[in-house]
Amino acid sequence: MRNFRFITVALLGVVMAFTACKKDPVEVSDVKAREVKLSGKTDYGNDWIYYSFVEEKEVSGLDETSSKTSDSWDIAFNRYNVRTNSGDSGSGQGGAYDAGKVDWTSIIEANENGYTADGTLQIVKSFTGQGVTYMTSNGNDIFKDCIKLEYGAQGPVYIPNDHVYVMKTAKGKYAKVWITGFYNDAGDSGYISFKYSYQNGDGRKF
Repeated sequence: MRNFRFITVALLGVVMAFTACKKDPVEVSDVKAREVKLSGKTDYGNDWIYYSFVEEKEVSGLDETSSKTSDSWDIAFNRYNVRTNSGDSGSGQGGAYDAGKVDWTSIIEANENGYTADGTLQIVKSFTGQGVTYMTSNGNDIFKDCIKLEYGAQGPVYIPNDHVYVMKTAKGKYAKVWITGFYNDAGDSGYISFKYSYQNGDGRKF
């Protein structure tokens, strides 16, 4: 009986020592942050500029067919329409969540769930000044009204809604995005500017 008690105490000690040495997994953080002005403006219709957070640059060579199977892009812009690499727009793990009009620095961690994948959108096909025609395309409805159109004495004015959007990327990472402008330095409209923070490591923190 004495030997049995000794063996039991010894085993308990080994278990406690193993538990004490076991540590929680270390979250590896690799946050990339950039402010971007797209290199050009897009035409009406299915004319999109694709961008990769991980490569920190625009992705060329994609069209309506190849973009649906490529994981090389995370977000795309057509005028004031936005795609994520998900759903009807792509085969990636993307999606978007609207955090609303909040302070950029207040979003310190991406939510785990609640992301909306891309679906069907009605976008402008042509605009002649005499009228507007629409066409069916793909995009993310969460970004609807990310650029607001207002008419003033000098004509239409395009104003960002100042919402912060949280995204999942093509490969299931996390990013936060703030669309900051719709004009180039010369004052011409149609040129998207945005800033983002992208978590290239593990976890959801920015």
